[in-house]
Amino acid sequence: MHLTIHAQDGTTRSVETAPGQTLLKVLQNAGETVFAPCGGAGTCGRCRVLVRDGESVGYRLACQTPAADGTELIMEDIAAMRVEGASDAETLDKASADRTGESSPLGLAVDIGTTTMVFTLVDLETRSIVGTAGKVNPQAAFGADVIARIDAASTVEGMETLCGLLRSSIDRTRDELCRKLHVDPARITRIALVGNTTMEHFAAGLDPRSIGTSPFAPLTLFGSEIALYESTGDARESAYFAPAVAGYVGGDVTAGLCVAQVAEREKIQLFIDLGTNGEMALGNRDRLLCCATAAGPAFEGANITFGMPAMPGAISRVDLSEEGLAIETIDGKEPLGLCGSGLLDAVACLIEAGLVDETGYLADKDEAPSRFALLVGREQGQAVCYLDAAHRVYLTQKDIRCVQLAKAALRAGIETMMETLGASDDDIENVFLAGGFGMHFRPASAAKIGLIPPALGARIVPLGNAAGKGAVEALFDEGRSAIERVAAHCEYLELSTSPLFNERYIEAMGFDD
Repeated sequence: MHLTIHAQDGTTRSVETAPGQTLLKVLQNAGETVFAPCGGAGTCGRCRVLVRDGESVGYRLACQTPAADGTELIMEDIAAMRVEGASDAETLDKASADRTGESSPLGLAVDIGTTTMVFTLVDLETRSIVGTAGKVNPQAAFGADVIARIDAASTVEGMETLCGLLRSSIDRTRDELCRKLHVDPARITRIALVGNTTMEHFAAGLDPRSIGTSPFAPLTLFGSEIALYESTGDARESAYFAPAVAGYVGGDVTAGLCVAQVAEREKIQLFIDLGTNGEMALGNRDRLLCCATAAGPAFEGANITFGMPAMPGAISRVDLSEEGLAIETIDGKEPLGLCGSGLLDAVACLIEAGLVDETGYLADKDEAPSRFALLVGREQGQAVCYLDAAHRVYLTQKDIRCVQLAKAALRAGIETMMETLGASDDDIENVFLAGGFGMHFRPASAAKIGLIPPALGARIVPLGNAAGKGAVEALFDEGRSAIERVAAHCEYLELSTSPLFNERYIEAMGFDD
């Protein structure tokens, strides 16, 4: 059977597929980037694609639609997703490019996130940034989190596919960036790469399955020059891989801690990376604890009914108004769903409005305060709260529970580190927030739902893409040494076996802070 794919870059190609395959499997095999947070289980509803066949044109779930001969798939542009720390290379200040000599060596810093990737081209002589580019991680078609990716790589074929997707994306983006900036790719003499431990394994072509099962031990903690994955067996290009601390505290965290200079400060600092994995660290130059919680996917749209990445049309801000709720969407587009900052605001507003109580219960229409009763309805037999006037986007009871689980994990992780270190709220000088979500969420909303201790809300310092900044530092010898010192200074807390964490997790489940 043959299908036609109209790709996001405007090209059209024909692909062959076997009977019985789903459209998602076809797209995965073809290397197309499509969001499938549940990994194809049919539960998230995020892998919708525009399909044209002999009967009609319409949106269908790729993971639930069998491939049929002659089907056309129209891939919509997800490149519009907001990637923190990246800008269009063509719109950079021309002076930045002009400062780059025609023969000076260049370095490429690569930040591989589970959802997005950021590439930064740097003049190694002047240390100036020549250009940046952001991409969606092509592995997104295989699930939202690292566990889903590890499962997808459990076979030889799956491993080759996921490693190959990552490597081809690195090569393609590097070439695109150089072409847009009119520089020769041969001038790139150094590559530095940061990412969570699983992503670094994929980039090196190493099997990550040991990270997915107890005792969650990676094959290596990196911190050296390692060959990038190469499927052909030819001479392999190498890159510096930032050092990890454990299976779930990777080189992106050590790079971010280095940028924040946490290990050099006298006073205690709290560092939180609100990405897919929810890594955290607490300490100073005397002692530095770190841990990871399975909290991030909810705040990146996974498992939320209308959750979506930070793309045009995503609700990014919610406020209470006289009429009920006032929303803002990315680029002012009609609301399609809500991203992490919008989700955080929405839940905080529902709590303040009395529509969600301290247990997380979402009120029915006859239980809601009269001012907000029109916001409440029922969809598929359950109470929902509509966020937009057209009732296209709403939160369900299940969504509220997902937020509870995520925020309880993060809060419990913070409190476990605080008690282990013997630190109180008053001892913490700054709360550094790394990652794109940290740049856009409101501290008041985080405090309202109990994501962080309320006393710390005024001490939040957004870092933006700290991992990407650390990757740039890792292009230079002194930067690598600094990151390695941070990694050596870190003590890892395994929360999955911690009785203290379990106690704090249960206590943090409610919305009663």
